[in-house]
Amino acid sequence: METKINVISESVNELEVSATYEDIKDLLDAEIKKQVKTIQIDGFRKGKIPPAVLKRIYGDSLEYTAAEKVANKLFWQIEKEQKLSPINEPSLTDIDFKPNEKLTFKVSYEIFPKIEPEGYSGLEVEVPDFKVTEFEIENEVTRLLDANATYEDAQSVTDEKFLITADIFSANDEGTSTGIKVESDYKINLTNKNINKEILEKALNKNVGDTFTFSFDEPHEHHDDVPHEHKKISYVMEIKSIQRIIYPELNEEFLKKVTRDKISTADELRENIKKDLESYYESSINDMAELKLEQAVLKNNNFTPPKVFIQNYLDHLVKDEIDAYKKKNKKVKPEVIRENLASKAENSVKWILLKDKIIEKENITLSEERLKELSEENSEKMGVSADILLKHYQSDQMKNRLLLNEFYSFLKKTNTIKRIDPEVFSQKEEVHAEKH
Repeated sequence: METKINVISESVNELEVSATYEDIKDLLDAEIKKQVKTIQIDGFRKGKIPPAVLKRIYGDSLEYTAAEKVANKLFWQIEKEQKLSPINEPSLTDIDFKPNEKLTFKVSYEIFPKIEPEGYSGLEVEVPDFKVTEFEIENEVTRLLDANATYEDAQSVTDEKFLITADIFSANDEGTSTGIKVESDYKINLTNKNINKEILEKALNKNVGDTFTFSFDEPHEHHDDVPHEHKKISYVMEIKSIQRIIYPELNEEFLKKVTRDKISTADELRENIKKDLESYYESSINDMAELKLEQAVLKNNNFTPPKVFIQNYLDHLVKDEIDAYKKKNKKVKPEVIRENLASKAENSVKWILLKDKIIEKENITLSEERLKELSEENSEKMGVSADILLKHYQSDQMKNRLLLNEFYSFLKKTNTIKRIDPEVFSQKEEVHAEKH
C-alpha cells in the first residue's frame, strides 16, 4: 500500500492512498459480511445467503459500499501511524475502486497551520492623540447640573433656561399647519447646545398656547455622481407647557452631596472631571494602539487559518449579533449578518493563532514572581490586599488575561506608537477605508 501527503494549503492536507486488492481483501470481506447480515431474501435465512445469489442480485454494489468503509478505516489506521492530527472531520474527496484489482482514494483534512511569526517588531503605528478641552469639561459640568435641575411652571419663555413641551404638526409650503400631528408632548430643552437655532430664536417671548413655524434642511437621496441636494421641511410647533429650569449652585453643600463628600469646590470638580476624561482617553488610545499593532502584524503574516476554526468563531459572532437584535425587537436576516461578519471571524482566528505563536517564540510567560509583582502593584488601586489579589490572579481565567496583557506590553515595547492630531488620524482612516 502506498501513501502520499499532498499539501493543499497551510491548513489543509490531503492523504492519497493506493492499495492493491490483496492489501484490502480481508477488510473488504469483513465489511461485506456485515452488510450480508442485514439483507433479507425470501427463501434464505439472514446471513446465510449464498454468494452467487448475492452477486446475481446486487452485482458489485456490496463491494463498492464496503470499499468506502474500508477507505475510512484505512485513513484512521494511517492517521495513527503517521500522526496526521486532523482538527476536523476528514472528507473523502475521491475514490476509485476496481473489484479484484485495487482501491485508490483521497481524504482531505485540516491541520494546525505551521506558522513562523515574522515582522512583529520594529513597526510604527499611528494613534489619535486625544486631549481634554475646556469645552468638554464644561459639558460635563452642565450635564451634572442638568441631572440635578428642578422645574417651575411658567407662562412665557424669557431666556434659554426653559423646557418646552409641545405638539408638532407638519406644515405646507406656506408654513401653515396641515393638521397632521407628527409628535405629541415633545420636550425641548432650550439650553441644549445642539438645538435647531430657529427653534431657539422663535421660542423666545412665546407663551403657553402660542404657535410658530420652524424648518430644517433634509438631504435628498443621491447618487455618487450627483451633488448633494437639500430640501427645507417645515413644521408648526404648538406650545402646551413651559417650565423654567432652575439649576443648583456649584457650592460646597451641593458638591459634597452629589460626590459623597469627595469634592467641595467647583475647581476640584473640574479637575476631577479632567482626570476622568484623561483616563478615558488614555484607555481609548491604548485600545487603538493594540488594534493598530494587530493589523500591522497580521499584514506581515499572511496564512490561511483552518476553516473549521473560522466557522466555529463565526457561529458565535452571528449568535451574539442575532441575540442583540432580538433584545431590541428588531428583525434581521442571519445570512446577511453571517456575510457581514465573515471577514472579522477570519481575521480574529488568524490573530489568535498568530498571537499564540509569538508568545511561544518569545517565551512570554507569567511566573509566580510576576504574579506577586502585579498583585502588589494593583492592590492599592483596587483597594484589595495583595494576598487576596494574588489568589484571584492565580485562577486560570485571570492568568490567561494577565498573560495577554504581558503580550501586548511586549508588542508596545518592541514597536513605535506615534500619537498624531485626531483630525489628521481621522482623515487618514477615511482615505484607507476608501482604498479598501
